[in-house]
Amino acid sequence: MSLVTDIRHFPDTRWPVEASVLLQQQIDAFSRCEGDCSVMLTGGRNAKLLFEAWSQIPSFRRLQNVAFYFGDERCVPPDDPDSNYGMTMSNLFGAGVPRSCTVYRMEAESDDLDAAANHYAAMLPKSIDILLLGLGDDGHIASLFPGSTALHENERRIVPIIGPKKPYRRLTITPRVILEARSVYVLAAGAEKASVLAEARRQPTNIDDLPARLVIGRTWLTDMTWNPPTCCSAG
Repeated sequence: MSLVTDIRHFPDTRWPVEASVLLQQQIDAFSRCEGDCSVMLTGGRNAKLLFEAWSQIPSFRRLQNVAFYFGDERCVPPDDPDSNYGMTMSNLFGAGVPRSCTVYRMEAESDDLDAAANHYAAMLPKSIDILLLGLGDDGHIASLFPGSTALHENERRIVPIIGPKKPYRRLTITPRVILEARSVYVLAAGAEKASVLAEARRQPTNIDDLPARLVIGRTWLTDMTWNPPTCCSAG
Protein backbone atom coordinates (compact mmCIF):
# COMPACT_ATOMS: atom_id res chain seq x y z
CA MET A 1 0.00 0.00 0.00
CA SER A 2 1.40 3.38 -1.00
CA LEU A 3 1.84 5.85 1.85
CA VAL A 4 1.83 8.86 -0.47
CA THR A 5 -1.53 10.53 0.16
CA ASP A 6 -2.97 12.99 -2.36
CA ILE A 7 -4.38 15.80 -0.20
CA ARG A 8 -6.62 18.29 -2.02
CA HIS A 9 -6.96 21.35 0.17
CA PHE A 10 -9.93 23.70 -0.38
CA PRO A 11 -11.00 26.90 1.44
CA ASP A 12 -13.58 26.25 4.18
CA THR A 13 -16.54 28.02 2.60
CA ARG A 14 -15.69 26.75 -0.90
CA TRP A 15 -15.03 23.12 0.05
CA PRO A 16 -18.33 21.61 -1.18
CA VAL A 17 -18.30 23.55 -4.45
CA GLU A 18 -14.65 22.97 -5.36
CA ALA A 19 -14.74 19.32 -4.31
CA SER A 20 -17.85 18.74 -6.45
CA VAL A 21 -16.22 20.44 -9.44
CA LEU A 22 -13.20 18.12 -9.07
CA LEU A 23 -15.42 15.03 -8.93
CA GLN A 24 -17.44 16.19 -11.92
CA GLN A 25 -14.20 16.63 -13.88
CA GLN A 26 -13.09 13.11 -12.96
CA ILE A 27 -16.40 11.60 -14.06
CA ASP A 28 -16.23 13.52 -17.34
CA ALA A 29 -12.69 12.22 -17.91
CA PHE A 30 -13.73 8.60 -17.37
CA SER A 31 -16.75 9.05 -19.61
CA ARG A 32 -14.71 10.58 -22.43
CA CYS A 33 -12.19 7.74 -22.34
CA GLU A 34 -14.53 4.80 -21.84
CA GLY A 35 -18.02 5.93 -22.69
CA ASP A 36 -19.40 5.35 -19.21
CA CYS A 37 -18.48 5.63 -15.54
CA SER A 38 -19.34 3.94 -12.25
CA VAL A 39 -19.57 6.08 -9.12
CA MET A 40 -20.06 4.79 -5.57
CA LEU A 41 -21.72 7.30 -3.25
CA THR A 42 -21.50 7.74 0.49
CA GLY A 43 -23.54 9.18 3.35
CA GLY A 44 -22.83 11.60 6.17
CA ARG A 45 -22.78 15.35 6.81
CA ASN A 46 -19.97 16.11 4.39
CA ALA A 47 -21.67 14.09 1.67
CA LYS A 48 -24.89 16.06 2.12
CA LEU A 49 -23.00 19.36 1.69
CA LEU A 50 -21.15 17.98 -1.32
CA PHE A 51 -24.32 16.67 -2.97
CA GLU A 52 -26.14 19.99 -2.49
CA ALA A 53 -23.31 21.81 -4.27
CA TRP A 54 -22.78 19.15 -6.92
CA SER A 55 -26.41 19.15 -7.97
CA GLN A 56 -26.07 22.83 -8.90
CA ILE A 57 -23.22 22.31 -11.38
CA PRO A 58 -24.72 22.65 -14.90
CA SER A 59 -22.65 19.76 -16.28
CA PHE A 60 -24.07 17.43 -13.61
CA ARG A 61 -27.45 17.62 -15.31
CA ARG A 62 -25.81 16.60 -18.59
CA LEU A 63 -24.23 13.40 -17.25
CA GLN A 64 -24.74 10.34 -19.41
CA ASN A 65 -24.14 6.63 -18.87
CA VAL A 66 -23.14 6.97 -15.23
CA ALA A 67 -24.05 4.14 -12.86
CA PHE A 68 -24.39 5.27 -9.24
CA TYR A 69 -23.96 2.78 -6.39
CA PHE A 70 -23.75 3.03 -2.60
CA GLY A 71 -20.91 2.01 -0.32
CA ASP A 72 -23.14 1.35 2.65
CA GLU A 73 -26.69 1.67 3.86
CA ARG A 74 -28.52 1.64 7.16
CA CYS A 75 -31.16 -1.07 7.50
CA VAL A 76 -34.11 1.28 7.23
CA PRO A 77 -36.70 1.95 4.52
CA PRO A 78 -35.58 4.29 1.72
CA ASP A 79 -37.84 7.10 2.98
CA ASP A 80 -36.42 6.95 6.52
CA PRO A 81 -34.41 10.05 7.63
CA ASP A 82 -31.41 7.78 8.31
CA SER A 83 -31.35 6.34 4.78
CA ASN A 84 -28.28 7.21 2.72
CA TYR A 85 -30.35 6.58 -0.39
CA GLY A 86 -33.08 8.97 0.77
CA MET A 87 -30.54 11.67 1.62
CA THR A 88 -28.91 11.28 -1.78
CA MET A 89 -32.16 11.38 -3.72
CA SER A 90 -33.16 14.58 -1.90
CA ASN A 91 -29.86 16.43 -2.17
CA LEU A 92 -28.08 15.13 -5.28
CA PHE A 93 -30.99 13.98 -7.41
CA GLY A 94 -33.66 16.37 -6.16
CA ALA A 95 -34.31 17.49 -9.75
CA GLY A 96 -34.26 13.90 -10.98
CA VAL A 97 -31.61 11.42 -12.09
CA PRO A 98 -29.80 12.64 -15.23
CA ARG A 99 -31.01 10.94 -18.40
CA SER A 100 -29.33 7.60 -19.20
CA CYS A 101 -27.88 7.42 -15.68
CA THR A 102 -28.95 4.77 -13.16
CA VAL A 103 -29.03 4.68 -9.36
CA TYR A 104 -28.69 1.22 -7.77
CA ARG A 105 -30.18 1.15 -4.28
CA MET A 106 -29.11 -1.23 -1.52
CA GLU A 107 -32.27 -2.98 -0.27
CA ALA A 108 -31.09 -2.85 3.31
CA GLU A 109 -34.62 -2.98 4.74
CA SER A 110 -34.82 -6.63 3.62
CA ASP A 111 -35.57 -9.36 6.17
CA ASP A 112 -32.75 -11.44 4.66
CA LEU A 113 -29.66 -9.23 4.81
CA ASP A 114 -27.29 -11.91 3.55
CA ALA A 115 -29.40 -12.32 0.42
CA ALA A 116 -29.64 -8.53 0.01
CA ALA A 117 -25.85 -8.23 0.33
CA ASN A 118 -25.26 -10.94 -2.27
CA HIS A 119 -27.83 -9.43 -4.62
CA TYR A 120 -26.17 -6.02 -4.46
CA ALA A 121 -22.68 -7.45 -4.87
CA ALA A 122 -23.83 -9.17 -8.06
CA MET A 123 -24.82 -5.78 -9.53
CA LEU A 124 -21.44 -4.16 -8.95
CA PRO A 125 -18.92 -3.82 -11.79
CA LYS A 126 -15.56 -5.54 -11.44
CA SER A 127 -14.09 -2.30 -10.12
CA ILE A 128 -15.62 1.04 -9.24
CA ASP A 129 -14.26 3.96 -11.26
CA ILE A 130 -14.86 6.64 -8.63
CA LEU A 131 -15.47 5.67 -5.00
CA LEU A 132 -16.54 8.35 -2.50
CA LEU A 133 -16.06 7.65 1.19
CA GLY A 134 -17.23 9.62 4.17
CA LEU A 135 -15.07 9.61 7.28
CA GLY A 136 -16.25 9.20 10.85
CA ASP A 137 -14.61 10.92 13.80
CA ASP A 138 -13.68 7.40 14.99
CA GLY A 139 -11.92 6.71 11.68
CA HIS A 140 -14.62 4.51 10.14
CA ILE A 141 -15.24 4.52 6.38
CA ALA A 142 -18.40 3.20 4.73
CA SER A 143 -19.77 1.11 7.63
CA LEU A 144 -16.39 -0.43 8.42
CA PHE A 145 -16.00 0.49 12.08
CA PRO A 146 -12.96 0.00 14.35
CA GLY A 147 -12.72 -3.63 15.44
CA SER A 148 -15.21 -4.92 12.85
CA THR A 149 -14.63 -8.44 11.52
CA ALA A 150 -15.68 -7.08 8.10
CA LEU A 151 -12.28 -5.36 7.92
CA HIS A 152 -10.77 -8.78 7.24
CA GLU A 153 -13.38 -10.08 4.79
CA ASN A 154 -11.42 -11.09 1.68
CA GLU A 155 -14.05 -12.90 -0.40
CA ARG A 156 -17.39 -11.13 -0.20
CA ARG A 157 -17.81 -7.60 -1.56
CA ILE A 158 -20.90 -6.63 0.46
CA VAL A 159 -21.70 -7.88 3.96
CA PRO A 160 -24.26 -7.17 6.70
CA ILE A 161 -22.79 -5.79 9.91
CA ILE A 162 -23.85 -4.69 13.38
CA GLY A 163 -22.32 -1.28 14.05
CA PRO A 164 -21.68 0.60 17.30
CA LYS A 165 -24.06 3.48 16.55
CA LYS A 166 -27.70 3.74 15.51
CA PRO A 167 -29.04 2.45 13.21
CA TYR A 168 -26.95 -0.56 14.24
CA ARG A 169 -27.81 -2.96 11.40
CA ARG A 170 -26.25 -2.03 8.07
CA LEU A 171 -24.93 -3.29 4.75
CA THR A 172 -21.43 -2.25 3.75
CA ILE A 173 -18.76 -2.76 1.14
CA THR A 174 -15.70 -4.67 2.29
CA PRO A 175 -12.04 -3.64 1.92
CA ARG A 176 -11.94 -5.66 -1.29
CA VAL A 177 -14.17 -3.10 -3.06
CA ILE A 178 -12.05 -0.23 -1.76
CA LEU A 179 -8.76 -1.80 -2.81
CA GLU A 180 -10.11 -2.67 -6.27
CA ALA A 181 -11.54 0.82 -6.94
CA ARG A 182 -9.75 2.74 -9.66
CA SER A 183 -9.94 6.02 -7.73
CA VAL A 184 -11.01 6.82 -4.17
CA TYR A 185 -11.96 10.21 -2.73
CA VAL A 186 -12.28 10.62 1.05
CA LEU A 187 -14.49 13.48 2.23
CA ALA A 188 -12.46 14.85 5.13
CA ALA A 189 -13.59 18.41 5.83
CA GLY A 190 -13.54 19.55 9.46
CA ALA A 191 -11.07 19.57 12.34
CA GLU A 192 -12.04 16.09 13.55
CA LYS A 193 -11.43 14.60 10.11
CA ALA A 194 -8.06 16.36 9.89
CA SER A 195 -7.07 14.71 13.16
CA VAL A 196 -8.03 11.29 11.81
CA LEU A 197 -5.94 11.84 8.69
CA ALA A 198 -2.94 12.97 10.74
CA GLU A 199 -3.18 9.89 12.97
CA ALA A 200 -3.64 7.56 10.01
CA ARG A 201 -0.49 8.90 8.37
CA ARG A 202 1.56 8.62 11.56
CA GLN A 203 0.81 4.90 11.98
CA PRO A 204 -0.56 3.64 8.65
CA THR A 205 -0.81 -0.13 9.18
CA ASN A 206 -3.32 -0.97 11.94
CA ILE A 207 -6.71 -0.89 10.20
CA ASP A 208 -8.49 -2.54 13.17
CA ASP A 209 -8.02 0.57 15.31
CA LEU A 210 -8.45 3.04 12.46
CA PRO A 211 -10.16 1.71 9.30
CA ALA A 212 -9.32 4.98 7.48
CA ARG A 213 -5.80 3.61 7.12
CA LEU A 214 -7.22 1.50 4.28
CA VAL A 215 -7.30 4.65 2.15
CA ILE A 216 -3.93 6.15 2.94
CA GLY A 217 -2.46 6.61 -0.53
CA ARG A 218 -5.78 7.72 -2.02
CA THR A 219 -7.19 11.25 -2.50
CA TRP A 220 -8.43 13.15 0.55
CA LEU A 221 -10.60 16.25 0.07
CA THR A 222 -9.93 18.59 2.99
CA ASP A 223 -10.60 22.17 4.03
CA MET A 224 -8.71 24.91 5.89
CA THR A 225 -8.75 22.94 9.16
CA TRP A 226 -6.02 20.66 7.75
CA ASN A 227 -2.53 21.59 8.97
CA PRO A 228 0.07 19.00 7.97
CA PRO A 229 2.17 17.90 10.98
CA THR A 230 5.81 18.83 10.42
CA CYS A 231 6.99 15.57 12.00
CA CYS A 232 4.99 13.33 9.67
CA SER A 233 7.22 11.41 7.27
CA ALA A 234 4.50 9.48 5.44
CA GLY A 235 2.83 11.02 2.42
